[in-house]
Parts: sequence; C-alpha cells; structure tokens
Amino acid sequence: MRRRRPVHPEDRRGLYSRETVPPRSELRLAARLPLMSPPPPLCHFRTAPLPRAAMSTATIDTSSPSYNAYAVLVPPALQHLEGRFANARKQLLFYLALFPPETQAPRGVVLFLHGSGDHCRRYVFLYERLCEAGFGVIAYDLVNHGASACDGHKTRGHVRSFRHLVEDTNAFVTFAKKSVFPEVKALRCGSTTGSQSSTSSQTWTPPMVISGASFGALLGMHTVLSGVHEFQAAFWGGATVGMEMSTAWRLQATVIQALSLVVPKARVVAPLDYEMLWRDPGYLEDFKADALATTEDITARTMQQTRSAMNKLMRDMRIEQPGSNFCGLRMLFLTGSEDHIADQGVTRQFFNRLANSDKEFKAFDGVFHCVFEDPERDEVVAHVLRWLRR
Repeated sequence: MRRRRPVHPEDRRGLYSRETVPPRSELRLAARLPLMSPPPPLCHFRTAPLPRAAMSTATIDTSSPSYNAYAVLVPPALQHLEGRFANARKQLLFYLALFPPETQAPRGVVLFLHGSGDHCRRYVFLYERLCEAGFGVIAYDLVNHGASACDGHKTRGHVRSFRHLVEDTNAFVTFAKKSVFPEVKALRCGSTTGSQSSTSSQTWTPPMVISGASFGALLGMHTVLSGVHEFQAAFWGGATVGMEMSTAWRLQATVIQALSLVVPKARVVAPLDYEMLWRDPGYLEDFKADALATTEDITARTMQQTRSAMNKLMRDMRIEQPGSNFCGLRMLFLTGSEDHIADQGVTRQFFNRLANSDKEFKAFDGVFHCVFEDPERDEVVAHVLRWLRR
C-alpha cells in the first residue's frame, strides 16, 4: 500500500463554503439529504418559474428510488435547472444546469462529464466556482449512472457501448442549445414569462468549453473528435487516456474481449483501488455511502469498452494535425503527482503528441487522481479559472 500523506484538518473544504470547515458528518448532510426528504421541483430555475413548454421538454420521474437519494443545495442567486432528456434510444437521462445570476451575462458554458461509477451532482462545488467566474455549467448522468435510466443490460455503473455515450453527450448538448440556453437568455434579459418565441432566444449559443474528470475526460475527447458540436476550449481532470494496470488487470486484459461478449454484465474485473482516488479518506467514505455512486466490481463490457476507447484515441492521427477540430482547442490537463489510477507516463506522452498551439500540462504536488476533490481543490479550481480568463 502506498503511503498516504496526512490531511491537515485545515485542508478540508466544505461543499459550499471555502471559509469554514464543518465536520465530515455535516458535509455529508449538506451534500445529500435523507432519502425521505421531499424532492426538488420537477424542473426549475431558482430565480423564476419555468413556463409550461420547458416543463414538457424536461421532466424528472420522481418515483425513481434513486432520484431522492441525492439532493443538492444551490445558492438561490444562481439560475438552477434540472430535469431529464431523452437520448436516441428513448432512455431518460438526468441533467443539471447552473448559471450565474440573471443580472450577469455568462462568459460561456462549460459542459462537464463525470467519471465511471460517478454522477454529475457530486461536483456542485466546481459548478458554483465556475458560475462565480461568469460561466454557466451543464452536466448530465451517463446512462446506467446516477439518476439516469438504465439500458437493456439494467446494470448500474455499466458501459454497454462507449459509442452510445458519445452520441448521448452530443444529444445532450443539442438539447441544451434548444431547451436550456433560450431559457437562460430570457431570464438574463429580465423576462418573467420565459417565452421562447423570439428568434434571438432560440438561436443564442454561448461559447462552449468541454471538461471531464477521469473517464469523463476520455469521453470528452471522443466527443470533440466526433465533430458534432464546436468547442472553444477544454480542461481535463485526471484524464484516463491510459491506466496503471495491476497484475490482475493485466491477466484479465488477455481475455476481456471474449468475456465482454459472453458475459458482458458479469462483474469479473477487480475494482479500482478506491483509496488512491482521494488523499482525504473522508471522500472515500462519502462515495461509498452515496446511493447514486457505484463501487462494485467492474463489468467485463465496461473494461473492454474503456480499453477500446483509449486505444482508439491513441491511434487517432487527428490529435497530431494542427488543422483538426481537436487541435484547434485551447487545452489544459490537470493531474496529481500522486495519481496512480491514470498512467501518468501515457498521459504525458499523449499530451506531447498534441498539435494544439495552446496547451498546458499542470501537475499538483501530492494530489491524488480526483483533482477536483482533494484538499488542494481550491488551488486546482483557481488555476482553471485563471486559465479560462486568459
């Protein structure tokens, strides 16, 4: 077991305050309300009621046992929208959007993609900081994750098809442009009706930034390469373009292709060393207690699809072509010096191959894999905000 650098109590940060540090039990209560708590409104901005049209395009199934398991507290000044959208396979996927106060014009919108076994509502701290800097945020739970529906395999934390995830991400951005952005525009302009009748509100598209944590970064890069939507910049936290392989994983990798076809849902792959995700063991405690997170063994198909996506990314020559849509982005890689989940050597080699004219690789001393959640997360987020303002 690798030695874990101790976490000083003053390093801990509350979910919604960077000044006070409540006990870990209080942090859990702040982030996750009891299961029997009344659910949030079906689909709402905190600053004004949504019109009937928007309600019909994004409705949450509050009867789902997972929905009430994780409610977030959002500053009332922020514009807050959540609901569900349908992907091409008619599965309902949960989404969350946060925007600066209606009196503040957004500088852009960040699309954030969570990692494997994770869900989007665990990163509200990051979303709030981005909103404070003038950026809106849109995020969603991947199929089989969080409060989103399962596919035909009906297995939580499972990746049946990486291609489907890319398609879903593009569908979500399309949905946001058609159903979320116009509402934010109307509210920012002071409208109390939320009318979408004007052409300007329907066509308003702010500059887009794409981001992701861990597996979400891998998904984000493939989304950019798909070329469906235009992004101006990208920042990745703990990007898994390669993974440190344990002996067990190396042995399983030789037969994973066959296993993914014969027993795709079988949880035959040993899980990650979760103690190496966060330096603060309290975050692991919270993650294990999170009803919307998945800490079980990894399914055969998930591992096969993840390895395939990594290999395809490494073989894609567009990452070395200055004129490609991928290399046209400003790009920031954020990593921890003690990240032993993502293969740092592979990540650095991948970064060095990129033909992006504006790229940065930033390593934070002592930080583990989850750079947005370690005790140094304020330093990490501050670096992101400085980079975005450049």
